[in-house]
Amino acid sequence: MTFLHSPPTDLAPSPDSVLAGLDAEQRAAVTAPIGIVVVRAGAGSGKTTVLTRRIAWRTLSGTADIEKTLAITFTRHAATEMRTRLNRFNLDGRPTIGTFHAIARRLMLQNLEDRNRRAPVIVNNRSSLMSSCMGDDAKHGGVTDMLAAIDWAHAHMIAPDAAASALASSGMKVPLPALRFTEVFKTYEQTKRKRGVIDLNDFMTSVVHEAAKDPRFAESMRFQFRHISVDEAQDMNPLQYAFLKALLPASPDLFLVGDPNQAIYGFNGADKDLFDSLPGLTTGANVVSLPSNYRCTPEIVAMAVDSLARDGQIANAVSQRPSGAVVQLERCANEISERQLINKLVTRAHSSGRTWSDIAVLVRVNAVADGIRDQLVAAGIPVRSSRKGGAWARAVAAATSLTGRDDLSTWAADILDTGEYAADDADFQIALLVREFLDLHRSGTVDGRTFGSWLATSADIAETDGVEVLTFHSAKGREWQYVIVAGMEKGLLPHRSSRTGAARSEEARLAYVALTRAADELVVTWTDQRDSKTSGPSPFLPTVTTAVPVVDAPPEELRRIARQNVRTDSVEVALEEWRQQKARASRIEPNGVLTTSQLRHLVRDRPTTEEDIAATTDIIFARRYAAELLAVIDSALGR
Repeated sequence: MTFLHSPPTDLAPSPDSVLAGLDAEQRAAVTAPIGIVVVRAGAGSGKTTVLTRRIAWRTLSGTADIEKTLAITFTRHAATEMRTRLNRFNLDGRPTIGTFHAIARRLMLQNLEDRNRRAPVIVNNRSSLMSSCMGDDAKHGGVTDMLAAIDWAHAHMIAPDAAASALASSGMKVPLPALRFTEVFKTYEQTKRKRGVIDLNDFMTSVVHEAAKDPRFAESMRFQFRHISVDEAQDMNPLQYAFLKALLPASPDLFLVGDPNQAIYGFNGADKDLFDSLPGLTTGANVVSLPSNYRCTPEIVAMAVDSLARDGQIANAVSQRPSGAVVQLERCANEISERQLINKLVTRAHSSGRTWSDIAVLVRVNAVADGIRDQLVAAGIPVRSSRKGGAWARAVAAATSLTGRDDLSTWAADILDTGEYAADDADFQIALLVREFLDLHRSGTVDGRTFGSWLATSADIAETDGVEVLTFHSAKGREWQYVIVAGMEKGLLPHRSSRTGAARSEEARLAYVALTRAADELVVTWTDQRDSKTSGPSPFLPTVTTAVPVVDAPPEELRRIARQNVRTDSVEVALEEWRQQKARASRIEPNGVLTTSQLRHLVRDRPTTEEDIAATTDIIFARRYAAELLAVIDSALGR
């Protein structure tokens, strides 16, 4: 493809260019003095922008070494998003970015290799292992509850002997009588050691314990990572906080970003007070607040703030967007009519020009999600889901059984280079991931075990396209243009298991998180009866409905024509070709050049200036690529 305009010649970013487009509070966070910085970032306030700009600004201003910079996230999706944004700054070097588990895994394996010890295997089926430890007790169920209780104990760094009483004191369910619980807990830990396997909890536990007894190991970690950032810091549990402190020297260079109003993992051991008080860190913190919400319309922000206020909590959030569509509150007779309504709403949203991936349905529990997902699939609506199934599991088993770098490389080549496998085959997808793993780990000892560990903690596993149906917890950190929050009703929100005031307050924050995933349009549903039991609207809902009548979708023929028009849009085709070309040249994934969401915005908005492109991407990307993109769009439109 030929471009009409030459790209800018001065592409080198500067500290000032990194600050372009930030508001006053964001700029204050990015340029805060070195030390401990706490950023209280509300939903939609640009926390990822602030995190990435902080790393870029510190690097370009010469106050941080990017190769010794660490950013810790809570999800792989967040880690991938940070890498994508940082790639645009064209920095000389790359920071380490990963989840708590991924970073702990890396440090644990490094320590084992330095001591010439073999890496353990991650247990493939914790439920099966727990069942064998429980014996006859497993016949009565409770395996999942036992694993959850053990995870909670690990998160609080509580030994098996003290776990039962600690659970009971915290109002948590103890799945078995106290003595039997302790016995099973000990058996589970002993069985892991005998089999030479570990679970994800053991990564951080190992690093914390080794750092405490081996000063050289602790010092090596602090030498590797001198500048540390933590995303979603309000969700740290005591073990994660202990892991973080093990990485920090006496005078830490620490950048924490979080929002106490989005603290929703108390059931899993998270303690938002750790973010608020930073116990054990004697250096004073510089605190910056980001109250502006750039994601959601004022109507959506008002709804979310109101839901928190009904529990007596305050969110200092102000939408910076123009007024948008009214929030729909939809009452349904039962779960069947609710699913039918959701089908109609999703179809209507898609027919109005949204892609399937612009739409999400969020629910409190998986049981509700399953019914909605099945109904959507039955109606022919594509539902986005991660790769699963027997073929995927068999391919993973084959790769993780390999004993060295050469075996992994040969296995991947036999699949990828013979032309005998389709791109959507599980073997082909795992082979691609093996090749990516080998490319990332060009030195050191690697084998199927280390690949399996990386796959479980660090790999960014792609998903099929379609509407997403997720629980509120799974939706954390995500956003969509059109969101349906389903089942916002008594018994589900707050959940019937939330018996204490603290648990109820967490449920209110969970509602706040779910509602603020919507950027442009939000629909909330509830039922009068679910599973033949009386339900009714959640106490977190306003008493006055703002429902708008649901309009039936256009005929299938018109929808088919609309879909064809979208698929043959000349601007979309041209931009996708440009994105693929840049990705191949840079040897990165297309999303690392321009995300699919950003591409769709460019297709929809037909930008004509560099400022238009900056509004969809960011100023650095626009300065680098605006001339090329405008030329591509002009050529596609014949102007």
